[in-house]
Amino acid sequence: MVVLPAEPRGPEDPLICGTCGAEVPDYRVEQAAAAHFDPPETEELPENRVYTRRGLLQGLRDAAAEKAIAAARGFSERARF
Repeated sequence: MVVLPAEPRGPEDPLICGTCGAEVPDYRVEQAAAAHFDPPETEELPENRVYTRRGLLQGLRDAAAEKAIAAARGFSERARF
């Protein structure tokens, strides 16, 4: 049984068995290379976004609604006792 490290290593740093000294292939190297992709450069940074009053007020409304729901759950739990 071989325990692989959390991050796959590249071909320049092979996995060596500590007991017998044999090189163990890491099948995740090919998967990691295939899954690697670059994020699109057109993605807008949060600090460059334009916020409107409507959007800000909707965010505040949603936050207030979540707090009210959490408070109501607290009241219903206290009423059961």
